[in-house]
Amino acid sequence: MSARLAMLLLALPVAVGAQDVVLREPGPASTADIIQRALAAPHAVRVGSERLVLTRDSTFATGLVVLGRPTYLAGRVNGDVVVVGADLYLRPGADVQGRATAVGGTVATTTLGRVGLGTLSLRDETYDVAREGDVYALRYRNLRPEPAEPLFTLAGFHGLMVPEYDRVDGLSLPVGVVLSTPNGFAQLQADATYRSRLGTIDPGATLTLAPSSRFRLVARGARDTRTNDDWIYNDLVNSLTTFFAGVDARNYFRSSGGDARLIGTVDRGTWTVEPYVGVRLERVSSISATGDVWSFLKREDTLGMRRPNPPVEFGDLHSALGGVDWNLQTDAISGRGYARLEQSFATPDGTSRFFQLTLDGSAQFPTFGSQTLRVKAHGVASSGDVVPRSRYAYLGGSGTLATLDLMEQGGDELLYVENRYLIPIEAITLPFVGSPVLSLRDAFGAAGVGSLPSFQHEIGAGIGLFALHLDVNTAVAGRKRTKFGASISLSM
Repeated sequence: MSARLAMLLLALPVAVGAQDVVLREPGPASTADIIQRALAAPHAVRVGSERLVLTRDSTFATGLVVLGRPTYLAGRVNGDVVVVGADLYLRPGADVQGRATAVGGTVATTTLGRVGLGTLSLRDETYDVAREGDVYALRYRNLRPEPAEPLFTLAGFHGLMVPEYDRVDGLSLPVGVVLSTPNGFAQLQADATYRSRLGTIDPGATLTLAPSSRFRLVARGARDTRTNDDWIYNDLVNSLTTFFAGVDARNYFRSSGGDARLIGTVDRGTWTVEPYVGVRLERVSSISATGDVWSFLKREDTLGMRRPNPPVEFGDLHSALGGVDWNLQTDAISGRGYARLEQSFATPDGTSRFFQLTLDGSAQFPTFGSQTLRVKAHGVASSGDVVPRSRYAYLGGSGTLATLDLMEQGGDELLYVENRYLIPIEAITLPFVGSPVLSLRDAFGAAGVGSLPSFQHEIGAGIGLFALHLDVNTAVAGRKRTKFGASISLSM
């Protein structure tokens, strides 16, 4: 073959045989754009595994795409040069009109050549090449080594997990360690919680098995202090209101046992749904509240730190579980909530088997300008002759119905709905905290055993920053009272 014929073949944009290239799995946009740009322009393709040597008399009238071949270029290319899965060596005399790129390799430059748009080496990513009929298919592969999960780590911050504070345990200080398999399939957290008022250390362990991103099994066993009232305030807010204001908006019981749940995940970007099924086996008992836990305010108040804790029936409580957690986040609407089902098959002496449904949800909607409407609802419905008191829920006072005493009503039936309309005062902007917010509030609810009593209905107004509001509330149905005080509105 003459040198003139060889140069002519090199200049052809497509050689004989399977020379079309397609991106089956493009990978990151920044990398895929380089490949797509080269394939969209006129180009020649060279495929193989042996070295590709292009001497000074080699000329390509188009761009050049090389798959899997270490390339030594001293000739001229009137376009981009892209080498996939190998190195590109620019030799003296190389003249590239476009950009010279190595994906999955390195571009070795020379001072005796020219590259019009510069060079780029993408060493940590590449494309696997597979022949599919008359085309070569490229599939992205990340060459960066995945960080190995350490076998042993400390949970939380250097082993210290989030502490809590309440009127029955005092300070709960948990510490823990985490053991993980290298592939992240299994994780075991072992923890211990010191409870200052009880003077005890409660052990616990959580096992998580995650065969995929869509399914996981979570099992927890522990000796613990439990509540059914964590829907009112989250752990942090309830700890702060207890420590500073002497207001603990929860009732409690002790539990030894555990539960296991098989959880699925459906994630669609703006919304996520996690259904689950499981089982809970526990032994429950009462815990007292004797007022020997410190707070800034209401240390001796029988509605504050000395508020009695309702007793529960001692014994074993075994149940089947089911439910779903959901979360919604769009540009206009945000919300979250859950539905929980519990069917008992063993209960303490003096109680009956029961079925209980618990619903909880909150949402935020824009209205006019920067004004918003926040809605929160919580409901409990039960069936059974004598539902164990460890499944009662309570409301009243801070966080729910301000015109009732704190946790005044309770039972196996509960309904609570709150609407809060928020109007930012945009003419005032304070450093760090932003604008104060006027709020208009409407709330109603009731809780009882076997059925709901008459609703307590109240309306109110207030002003606040962030979630903290100074409110005045007046009952318009039920016990007629007016209450001034501080409250924490629901937050998204």
